[in-house]
Formats: sequence, C-alpha cells, structure tokens
Amino acid sequence: MRSNWDTVIGQERVKRILRQTLRNGRIAHAYLFAGADGAGTEALAVEFARSLLCERRGESACGECSSCRKSAALHHPDLRIVVPMPGTDNAKDDEGGAAENEAMQELVRQTSAKAADPYVKIELPKAKFILIRSVRGMKKEASLSSAEQGRKVFLIFDADAMNDAAANSFLKVLEEPLDEVHFVLTASTRDAVRQTIVSRCQVVSCSLLSEREIAEALADRDGVPPDQARIAARLAGGDYTRARQLMGGDLQRYRAQTAGFLRSALGASPLKMFEEQEEYLAGAKRDEAEQLLSMLHVWMRDAIVMREGSGAVINIDQEQDLRRFVAKFGTRDLERSLAAVERSLELLRRNVYLPLVMLSLIVQLRTILHAQHP
Repeated sequence: MRSNWDTVIGQERVKRILRQTLRNGRIAHAYLFAGADGAGTEALAVEFARSLLCERRGESACGECSSCRKSAALHHPDLRIVVPMPGTDNAKDDEGGAAENEAMQELVRQTSAKAADPYVKIELPKAKFILIRSVRGMKKEASLSSAEQGRKVFLIFDADAMNDAAANSFLKVLEEPLDEVHFVLTASTRDAVRQTIVSRCQVVSCSLLSEREIAEALADRDGVPPDQARIAARLAGGDYTRARQLMGGDLQRYRAQTAGFLRSALGASPLKMFEEQEEYLAGAKRDEAEQLLSMLHVWMRDAIVMREGSGAVINIDQEQDLRRFVAKFGTRDLERSLAAVERSLELLRRNVYLPLVMLSLIVQLRTILHAQHP
C-alpha cells in the first residue's frame, strides 16, 4: 500500500524516524530539515507538514480527510509558507503596494506548482531575504486559534536567508512555544542557520541520494530512457533536481561546453586561448560556470579512474575520448588538476569574481598538464 511518503525519493532512514515521531505523537515545537533541495529536504518538510495537519494524526497524511485535501494543494487555513521575498524591510511605502501584490500572486502560482511536485523550488524574482515583516505576520498568525481546531504549521523554506532583523524576531517566537503550533524550517546546511535558532530546533539531516535512486526516479517520474537516466544520475552528485536540469536539454550542451573549455585551455596557443575564453566569459553566468566546472570535475575524476583501472567511469558514453585524454595526459599530475577544479568551484560558490576564477584555473591546468603548444 502506497503512502504519501512515497512522493519523497529515497531518504528511508529519515522517513522512518519521522513516521515514528508522528506515531508516538511526541512532536517538537520546531524542526530544521538540513540538506540540498535536490536531496528531498523540502519534499520531506512538505510531507511532514501535511502529516501534522491530518485529522487522523497517524504516521502519514491519510489523503482522505478534509484537512488532507486542503494540504494536498498546500492551501490550508492552518498552513503558512514563508519564503524569501523581494524588496527590503526599509521599503515601507511599498508594503501592500503593487510590487508586493505581484510577488504574492507569483508565490501563489509557484506554491501550486510545488503542491503538484514537491521538488519544484519556490524562487520569487529579486527575492534575497526572508524579511522581518514576514516573521511579524507569522508571529501574529501563530497567536491566533487554528481555523480547523487542529495543529497550525509554518513551513519556512530557505531559513538561512533570514536577514538579521528577521532572525532576531523569529528567535523570540521560538523562545515562547505555543501549543499545537509547529515550525518546519529548511536550509542547505545547519551551519547556514543562526546557531541560536538551530539550538531550538530538532535537526533532521538529509543525505544526498544514491545514483540508483536518482536514475529510478528519472525513469519512473520523468520518463527518461534508462541509459540517459544513469548518466544524468552519475553526473548529478546525489541531487535529483540537478539531474532533472541536466535532462531538461542542458546535459549535452554543458558537456560540449566542457569539452570545448578543456580543448581551448590545453590545446590552443596562449593568445588564442585567452581570446576564446574572453569571448566565453563575457556572457558567462555563475550558475552555468559552476555546472561547467562540475562537469570538468567529473571528467578529471574519470581520467584518474581510467588511468588507475580502479572503478567505473561516469561518462560511460565518452570512453574513447577519455582514453585519448589519458593517453596524452595520463602521466601528468591529474590529482592536482582535480584539486584545482575543486578549489575553483569553491571560489565560485563564495562569489569570487567569475573571470578571475576561470582564467586562474586555465593557467593552473596548463601548468600542471604541460599542454603548451606553439
């Protein structure tokens, strides 16, 4: 018999713990689900919230009661979703104005999409922070009686995006727990959330998914052919959302860009190489550069694996190209090249100037692999 928890891919350990918690009825005041979105962090949080609101109060949402029918659409009078919003807390004159109304309409639209697919990410245009006015609204609602004489649940996505004022205000809410009021937070890592908030939450750590879990989900949910699903799963690094993005038409494009980047970095004359890279970097976006470097990281890892004969390569359909690369550069320090790519990825994620990171990596790769050509 299928349960509502089946909407969440993998995470069997976490689901088992949450079901036990719901069965026992010992529900904490606040939970922090920590992990990558594509690992199912938000999907778990959504399903947990639905289960908390179910009238039958079992180990999962029954899907049949009035409360479940409403929470299935994430449109329940005792459920509120809080996300980063556009604007600032200083823009008082815009509060309640046209821009905020437009943002709320977009939130409603994206919430409907998330109700249908919990792996959809709610991302409002120009939204960077969870604002204090959102927390104040949440605090006011928490103090009111529930509409359906049951629990009241606040789903707070990207809790690490609270600005200082919002975090301080929310901390006061957590310090004064109310009966039958529960806060379910999500964040990429527990360390990204203010420690004083974390200390008042039950932390639920979500691990990355296995290649098998992602490949099966791509095939079963998205209709991806099994061979392509396996490749995307290997390249996704445990992130189902990333695997879906790759299968959305980006996989071959990113792989071609990665091959072109490597050829240009290692094979062209220095002058031609800088001309080619200057053209690429002029229009490059940070997320695309991160994806390119992630692909390059997998390529370098495959080259080491093939050279050592120590396992299966991820780019299984590019075996011949890998063999040629290893034949040419296999005697060089591929481990240093892999480390250089890893450092560059970290710098990009820390918002270091993109052209500087990429050009520095090119110089490092040329130096390490001795690929200078006249």
